[in-house]
Amino acid sequence: MAEWKRSTFDLPDDHGWTARPGNSIFVANRGAVLFEYPSGWVLKPEGNSICLHDREAPDDNMRLQVSVIRLGPDRSIVDWSAMPPLASLMEDTVLADDPRQCTRKGPLQGASRGNLEYLWLEMDFMDPNEKRKAHSRACLARGGNVQAFITMEYWPEDRRVASEVWNNMLESLKLAEYLYDDNPH
Repeated sequence: MAEWKRSTFDLPDDHGWTARPGNSIFVANRGAVLFEYPSGWVLKPEGNSICLHDREAPDDNMRLQVSVIRLGPDRSIVDWSAMPPLASLMEDTVLADDPRQCTRKGPLQGASRGNLEYLWLEMDFMDPNEKRKAHSRACLARGGNVQAFITMEYWPEDRRVASEVWNNMLESLKLAEYLYDDNPH
């Protein structure tokens, strides 16, 4: 299991990271992954990923989960053309390994901007604990020397808010935009 360390530090005046009102910025590995999420959400490590909950579990209704794979030292660039296409990775790896019994799978949607490309889709499944329908979104993104897998789970009645959170996350998503301070410790 990965060792997690949460750090808070002052950013330089010219860092350029800003969030919409009501949002905070999630940053993993000093800028390997960066995106906005609603202020007040609860961040917790879970295995090799970080989970962002809309409130403390078990009273949470929405959860974003982020896993980061860094392929090389900071600021290195990976030749993604030598890698399988994102659609193949989503279908053959991510979706094939999903243990939940999917009852509906939406189409792959995606975008690219700058060094970032991503694909995502939405699925429905039966929650094994609550015994009711739930939704899941999965995004595979890559850019620079980083690949990120981001998921979101929520209940049908929370679709509007979940869609807003998801869309804000995708719009603000950045990979491999590292920030350094004077003290690397």
